[in-house]
Amino acid sequence: MVPEARALFAALCVTAWLPLAANAQVLVQRCSADSRNPSQAEARLQWARRCALATRLIGPGDYYDSGAPAANGGTLKDYIEDNSGNNWDGRNIYSGQGGFYDLNASIMSKLYNSGTTYQGQDTNGYYEWWRPLNRKKALPLYPSYASNSDIFSSSNRQLFPHPQLATCGFYLDPNGTVPASGYSFYVVGLCQAIPSSDRCTVDRLNVREAKERIEWARQCGLRQNIGSPSRWFDTGELALDQSTTLKDYSEAVVPDDRRYSGSGVSYEINAAYVSALYKSGTSAYQALDAQGYYKWGRDPSLVRQRPLYPIFGTSPDINSGALLTPGTGSDCNLYNGATPVTSFYVNKYCESVY
Repeated sequence: MVPEARALFAALCVTAWLPLAANAQVLVQRCSADSRNPSQAEARLQWARRCALATRLIGPGDYYDSGAPAANGGTLKDYIEDNSGNNWDGRNIYSGQGGFYDLNASIMSKLYNSGTTYQGQDTNGYYEWWRPLNRKKALPLYPSYASNSDIFSSSNRQLFPHPQLATCGFYLDPNGTVPASGYSFYVVGLCQAIPSSDRCTVDRLNVREAKERIEWARQCGLRQNIGSPSRWFDTGELALDQSTTLKDYSEAVVPDDRRYSGSGVSYEINAAYVSALYKSGTSAYQALDAQGYYKWGRDPSLVRQRPLYPIFGTSPDINSGALLTPGTGSDCNLYNGATPVTSFYVNKYCESVY
């Protein structure tokens, strides 16, 4: 989609304070100056939710019950960033949900197509919503910010979040060098993410989804390629409790086009699992999982804020072949579209979006 069409589409999706044609024309310029790929767009949505909760001092228990059913049981809980009746123009609102400042609902409409909605709690205890991966928009919408709700005001300045989303503040430049001190901020429109051919961006996962993919790869590697908890090998490395040595399972003995762990860890399943979830450490803890397989972990202080998850392709060369879609749950197939494939390769470990 050309930039002009993207901006027009965004203008249609946000409450317009301006005539549509004028709004779209200005959004073309604003979205071009603040261009985001799909991973960056999703990261901004999560940043906006996180900052709204933090700056408004909203606690995990300060939710309201929407009454709508969650697909995994119970009713969907949401958080209101501010009272829209008292803040009609959205001053200092991160979500900018067209006059309704519901944080979880705001992300759903920008990140997903329609579908069943699931609910859980994030690492800080807040309720969060999601939909199945196949309902994610290829090109999500993300908010564009300014210093005035009137985008035509002579005093209006475009505002930018920190380029690494390191703070909840805004800047007058996209490089984050000039703080927007003294300015209020407003969502003045929604931009649509620009397409990207980068495989990690196409197969983008947030932290929760990345952890699910990492566990899926471990379980499938064990189930499909090992088959028995007793088929371990002794690494000879002492576990952190100093009472035993670490045991791992190798996929190196199976055909190279059927492995769920990567070459960077010599196709060793526990090594792949622990390096994806944790920063490097001197060793690891070890315990048995529910199926009796050895499983490793490290100190909670070493947990990666953004886990590394595997992506798969039809060729060992990431620059050729097709990107594959993993199954979910107990489905260990890899799919090219709707068709399961018989050969697949781990192409890369990608860093999750926030």
